[in-house]
Amino acid sequence: MKAIEMKIAKNNKKAILKSYPKLIQDKLSYFLREIIDNPRDKNAFGSPEQLKHSEIELWSRELTKKDRIVYGIESGANYGMPEEEEIIVFYQYLGHYSDK
Repeated sequence: MKAIEMKIAKNNKKAILKSYPKLIQDKLSYFLREIIDNPRDKNAFGSPEQLKHSEIELWSRELTKKDRIVYGIESGANYGMPEEEEIIVFYQYLGHYSDK
């Protein structure tokens, strides 16, 4: 499946690669590959959880106790691709989706 990163996710990734331990950097890389291969796998690492109360199909995985990978599975038409094609959109890698 194709994937894109929103600006916040790109900035989060830069921060992780700059200042987080190698273990967390490797964990992020592994999770990203795993998500691209099978984004809806509820038995994957990081306790995948489909988030409720969203207009799009939104998912979360635990990167650390305080950080979550948040991504959506959307129609490709939203991003200039064929409508029937789905795309993964990574929104954030740091923080928690309920942080305000």
